[in-house]
Amino acid sequence: MVSQRILFHLSVCVLTAAVWVSCASDTTRIPIEGVRLPADHQVVDWMEVLHDLPEGQNRAKALAHMREAHPEFWPLWCQGILQLGDAQDSATVDVLRQFLTEMRPMLEAIDSTSGQADVLRRETELLLDGLKRQQVLFPEDPVPDVVWMPSGFNFALYPTPTCLAVGLDWFMGPTQPLLQELPPSQFPQYRLNRMKPEWMASDAMKGWLLVTQQHRIPPGARTADLMLFWGQILQLTLLCMPDATPAQILNWTSEEWAWAEANERAIWAQVQPQERMFNDNPREVMRWFQEGPFTRVGDIPQESPDKLGAYLGWKMVQAHTAAHGDLPVDGWFTAQDPQPFLRNYRP
Repeated sequence: MVSQRILFHLSVCVLTAAVWVSCASDTTRIPIEGVRLPADHQVVDWMEVLHDLPEGQNRAKALAHMREAHPEFWPLWCQGILQLGDAQDSATVDVLRQFLTEMRPMLEAIDSTSGQADVLRRETELLLDGLKRQQVLFPEDPVPDVVWMPSGFNFALYPTPTCLAVGLDWFMGPTQPLLQELPPSQFPQYRLNRMKPEWMASDAMKGWLLVTQQHRIPPGARTADLMLFWGQILQLTLLCMPDATPAQILNWTSEEWAWAEANERAIWAQVQPQERMFNDNPREVMRWFQEGPFTRVGDIPQESPDKLGAYLGWKMVQAHTAAHGDLPVDGWFTAQDPQPFLRNYRP
């Protein structure tokens, strides 16, 4: 018997990726002219807040400065992200100053990369436009304040019901020398390769949608359930960020996207058996959706990109919407039964 492994093409068809990108650019753009975010919406550059921290021994003045910058985010950043201490205790200011001293190389690297004024302007505009498109689609959904922050390499994204904080240290660019000093066990090369400043807005939009919608994942989720959820999130991310390429939304290179396109049918053959499609073993299910150098399932080779379950879920959602013509967003995004989507997907 010929091994199923040979079904996976070793060559990369760049033309396939180019065709898909062209099709993606034809996605109907959600009009946002005249759309306004809530009057109290804020965008905060936390780096600038830190640069303006009052000098001297007046702890109370420094603490007031941090509180006033964003009363809700200061305790989140102080206690939840960096764990500096009690956000209401003026003594925490001393720990903050120690953090700023010890992390000076990181802060300087941010200033010269992801924290540059032109980069933040570009990514802020893209992200706010994405939030406006989400507001058009779902007017009742919350719109978070956006905070560009240093996280001490703790969090790339920190979404809460009211804030979407983006860790600038996670988007300094793969060639930033400081990244090579990070422990490889926590920051393997594939993760470093994805720390691109031009991905900040799309990653933030996708992360916001994943976190705010995760309550829709059913208990004991099967592979098919998570395929549907991820497919819905990725398709909605594309609607909100229409200038992002599919590869970018998946955090893949164009070559990784082309590999998946060339091997779509063979990937599907790996997940199609009932014991995999409707498996509810969390460890086995998550193999299809975990970040990593490749997808560690069955006969899928190491040449593959990661998260192939999310890729197939996206294809599944697109096939379903195509089969139903101009299906409104709430007709596919709120659905939780994967069966109709599976029936319309024929790779």
